[in-house]
Amino acid sequence: MIFIHPQWQGSGLTEDLKWGAGTFLSYFKDSETTVIPLSTKPLTTIANIQCFEPILEQTILFKEIIANSNLDKIVTLGGDCGIEIIPISYLNKLYQEDLGVVYIDAHADLNTPESSPSKAFHGMPLRMLLGEGNEAFIDLLFSRLKPEQICYVGLRDLDEPESQYIRQHNMSTVTDCEFESVKDKIKHFKNVYIHLDLDVLDKSEYAFSMFPANTGTYVSSVADLIRKIKATHHVVGFCITESTATTVEQLNTIKPILDQIGL
Repeated sequence: MIFIHPQWQGSGLTEDLKWGAGTFLSYFKDSETTVIPLSTKPLTTIANIQCFEPILEQTILFKEIIANSNLDKIVTLGGDCGIEIIPISYLNKLYQEDLGVVYIDAHADLNTPESSPSKAFHGMPLRMLLGEGNEAFIDLLFSRLKPEQICYVGLRDLDEPESQYIRQHNMSTVTDCEFESVKDKIKHFKNVYIHLDLDVLDKSEYAFSMFPANTGTYVSSVADLIRKIKATHHVVGFCITESTATTVEQLNTIKPILDQIGL
């Protein structure tokens, strides 16, 4: 089962990620998929969160679907990074906090609504999973993470409040995308969840993401890391977010990564 979650409102007032999720749906047309419906509520900023109402409605619906799924593994394709709070908190509860989260992302997603310069929800999901942020969303979590459960890979574009939080909580960060650098950070966990925001990739290889970076990570390195994690750990969740590709052909560059989807 692959969940396609086309939530775009967390990235700002552009529907690019909705079309990107639709392209994933076309790519995996021969797989069993479930699409999370989008809300039509107004795109108003409330409580320092842009598009608060539609994101909240979509999060409630995703929680209901997951809660009734009886799944022990979850694959999600988005959409913005805000979709992560439901599958990660669900699996963390299911596996009784024996869950290492490998967060392959150029951004930390650690802002609170108050600290976020953009007020965009996709910069807040990990902080909410850690129990800080808007209570309406935190109350929807199945469980909360601890900072030591998270290992960042490829992190390079942070706001100062995020940097302070990482330093304060001594969170694991790995600059490169090599398994040898990551394995020590996740050795205490049997189960692993892999988050991949495609903006971590070098835009010379894949430019179809919301915030592609120069000097990013190569597709082959990400695919190799995922392959080795799957060989050594029980991977129970996998999510790919922030693609703006509008054709299946544009996804061919990341086929080595997409081939790792099966859990």
